[in-house]
Amino acid sequence: MNFTKCILVLLITLGTASAWAQSGTKEANKVEIFTYEEKANLQNWFQEEIKSMELTQETEAQYSSIITYYISKIARLDDKDQDYSKEEFKAKLNEYLVKQDKDLIEILSPEQFVIHKDIYGAFLKSAYKRWGIDQ
Repeated sequence: MNFTKCILVLLITLGTASAWAQSGTKEANKVEIFTYEEKANLQNWFQEEIKSMELTQETEAQYSSIITYYISKIARLDDKDQDYSKEEFKAKLNEYLVKQDKDLIEILSPEQFVIHKDIYGAFLKSAYKRWGIDQ
């Protein structure tokens, strides 16, 4: 899967909270924090920003895989059936972000990781605002 498709999946997954194959009952538990248009705009922005990291094709594939994995986990946190308090939500979110950073440090140069943190930080700022939580 090319990088663009991975990022599109990443952004779509952010707004959804459970796997694609779940039943209609679980579908009712999904919480979407971004509209379709917002997701498309975020995807385009993210793709353009990632270019500044100058990733090799292999690193780009690994990066996309890691980001997609953790975004799908994070997107599930605010489902109605999770029933996390804001404190529990933030704790679990931070746990995933720490694990994601650990995985990314293994594949990115220090310079690329700094760029990632800047890009991802801007992206998370929007999500935090939608979730109604402080960073």
